[in-house]
Amino acid sequence: MPYMMRHSPTGTLLACVQRNGYKLAYYGLLLWDEPPSSAQMAEALAGAGIERADPAGQLEDWLPLELTEHEAKMANVKLRNDPSRVVAYRDGVMTARKV
Repeated sequence: MPYMMRHSPTGTLLACVQRNGYKLAYYGLLLWDEPPSSAQMAEALAGAGIERADPAGQLEDWLPLELTEHEAKMANVKLRNDPSRVVAYRDGVMTARKV
């Protein structure tokens, strides 16, 4: 099952623009096969453009979250390949909204 990063105060799942195997850009969740280390998490935040001074920039506020493959796919569907959308996961419920 995939792991992703969840912002504890808001429930937001970390997403950013990435490249697929064909070098095409897409906006989706950052996923790992194993729980990410703190170094990987810090690198992921930087890659997503979240700086330490940002409200969501505190590394200790982000925790690894394990979801099923289906839940990860549904989160990406909810993002709609649109960087102006965010997905949150709270109390077992996944929601998406435009920011």
